[in-house]
Amino acid sequence: MPVFSVFRRIGLTACGALGLAIVSAGALSAQALPVGSTTLGTTSTGAVASYEFNAPSAGVLTVAVRATGETDLVLLVTDADGQALPDGRSDQDIGGDSGAEQVAITLPRAGKYSVLVRPFSSGLGEFRIGASWLAFPELEQPADPDGSPSTARPMTVGEGINDTIDPSMGDYWDWFSIQITQSGQLTVATRAEEGDLVLESFNEGEFAEPSEHSDQDLQEVSGNEAIVLFVTAGQTLYFKVSAFSSTGGVAIAYRLTAGLIPD
Repeated sequence: MPVFSVFRRIGLTACGALGLAIVSAGALSAQALPVGSTTLGTTSTGAVASYEFNAPSAGVLTVAVRATGETDLVLLVTDADGQALPDGRSDQDIGGDSGAEQVAITLPRAGKYSVLVRPFSSGLGEFRIGASWLAFPELEQPADPDGSPSTARPMTVGEGINDTIDPSMGDYWDWFSIQITQSGQLTVATRAEEGDLVLESFNEGEFAEPSEHSDQDLQEVSGNEAIVLFVTAGQTLYFKVSAFSSTGGVAIAYRLTAGLIPD
């Protein structure tokens, strides 16, 4: 079936839209993450609480937050580009408490990481945060050449790219960037004969939450996804292809295409 037969606008989930709005609103100046202790903090939709951690090696970072009031909190651990790490997002509402979140996450190599605490919805929230760090150099993974926005593979409208992701080897996702030279309707689509894919789009500099998300399994094929965006000349957009599950242990070969209907 022609690609254009599956083109349609993919709406944001309520959570995704909210997350983007909050992250876009800005963050407070980063503080040092309290490792081995706890401290009080505040967060709001206009000033997200941000903490910085400089990992000296690969290891395991544990972070816990508890709201001091009734605020519904979301906890996010990101890399230096601002993208959430695998299993780096917590909105579990532990024990039925919407302000109770925590993660124990593997940091794959030395470098700067960020921890964001934000309200799930609008308003101001107060919380207590604490962290622990276990250096574990044996957990180090080599850097993925296209595993972050800063190393995204450039592609052009009309181009098709064949690639593979393999979560079992630490290749959780692939990033691509497209510079828009003409306004119109941009469609980006994946095709895969085997494996379950997710396709997401991101605005430049906003990599914690996607602006659009496709996990539709078009034509009942789990690797077929598509996103349609109305774009303006001069934009640079980013796209991430990832596996639906990071625990499948199977490499997924796919084809990514981009097409534009000009204004």
